[in-house]
Amino acid sequence: MKEYSVVYLDEAEQELISIWELAGDRNRISEAADAADRFLSVSPRDRSAYLGEELWRLEIAPLRFYFAIRDEDRIVEVTNVIFKSENTSK
Repeated sequence: MKEYSVVYLDEAEQELISIWELAGDRNRISEAADAADRFLSVSPRDRSAYLGEELWRLEIAPLRFYFAIRDEDRIVEVTNVIFKSENTSK
């Protein structure tokens, strides 16, 4: 049972589409996005880092998701999705 609805802002959705279109391994991108949706819909705080000012970060290689949690509405709002190269540490 899902506890939260996961929604993507238009910008985040476009970022994810662009990453997928440019990816050498599209299956890996799809799998990471699906895993993020599963984690965020059930327990968004468990594997995530709180960055401050209502902003959280979840890393599911090779993607990084930034999001806000709206507990009162049971919504996780993804604000940005970034491709994280394995050659970088940040």
